[in-house]
Amino acid sequence: MTKKLIISLLFLTIHCQFQEKKTEIAFAETNIYDEWAGLSDSDLLHKNEMELSWKKLTNTKDLIGNYLKNKDYQPKVKTVIYPFSGIDVLNLFSFYPNAERYILFGLEDPGYPNQYQSLSEKEKQIVKQGIRNLSDHLAGRNYFTYRKMKEETKKKELNGAYPVFVAFLRRMGKEILDSKEETIVGKGVTYKGFTISLYDTKLQKQESLSYFKIFLIGIEGNPGDGLYEYFSDLKNVGIFTKSAEYLFHGEKRKVFRDLLLKNAEFVVQDESGFPIRFFPEESWKRQVFGRYEKSWNLSGAVTPETQPELKTLSEVTNDAPLPFPFGYGYLGTKDNRQSAVLVFSKK
Repeated sequence: MTKKLIISLLFLTIHCQFQEKKTEIAFAETNIYDEWAGLSDSDLLHKNEMELSWKKLTNTKDLIGNYLKNKDYQPKVKTVIYPFSGIDVLNLFSFYPNAERYILFGLEDPGYPNQYQSLSEKEKQIVKQGIRNLSDHLAGRNYFTYRKMKEETKKKELNGAYPVFVAFLRRMGKEILDSKEETIVGKGVTYKGFTISLYDTKLQKQESLSYFKIFLIGIEGNPGDGLYEYFSDLKNVGIFTKSAEYLFHGEKRKVFRDLLLKNAEFVVQDESGFPIRFFPEESWKRQVFGRYEKSWNLSGAVTPETQPELKTLSEVTNDAPLPFPFGYGYLGTKDNRQSAVLVFSKK
């Protein structure tokens, strides 16, 4: 048997396996996913409006991808954790396109299982309107505000984040192979969530995305609380975080912060994530894409740490401004001259 024939048969076998897995989702559900995403002709208004916002979002995604091709950027990790993520899958997959497992957590209810099929037509329109509103919201600034996400996902018709996740993933060319409810159980607490099995039609790879509702009050990350066991078991880990309200600055969430960083090998963030003091030069390769000048005091958020070391690193690097908005630098200046992507790679 020739080498070419063997490769062809192997590809056909893999393709058949993925097709077989896709049948785990009923065709009716697949149609619903495309309806949410605005990929079907069943609701032309929804389709047209989603295409408008996703034209902007796809442009941003392409800008990020092309920008990173010209940088020393090689995140070779299998699992990516995105703390305080909301429903921001677009940035996550832009910076980590080749991982196998993605784990996100935020404050929105999971919303799985979803009861869309039992809703009236009027209620279904409310669901799609919520998806459109959040799509427009992200397209306008490249980040979500908690207030807007809460406003939309708390509506009883939308009932959580799941439909928005699915709509966004479908718009990104990912097939939904399966969905299931997930929980992380600790002593007297259960964190609810879901896992979606995906197949990326562009990259031709299988992957999974898990989302949990986790509210950190400062006591999490100790043995027996469920979160410690869940995150301790992860290996070959990358972390992505942006617009994180400086929640890992100071010492209030020290235990959980240390838990996330324990197995981290690659970290991508804006300056509101982990302070640079956790990435000493002797242990980490440190890069600044764009420019950092200062942190931002946000109303109701944690007061950011002063980071002169980060400012010095940015000045020494003297990189050009980012071609896309990223983090609170864009919020504060309405352009990209103070936006920075910080990349830390374990030596």
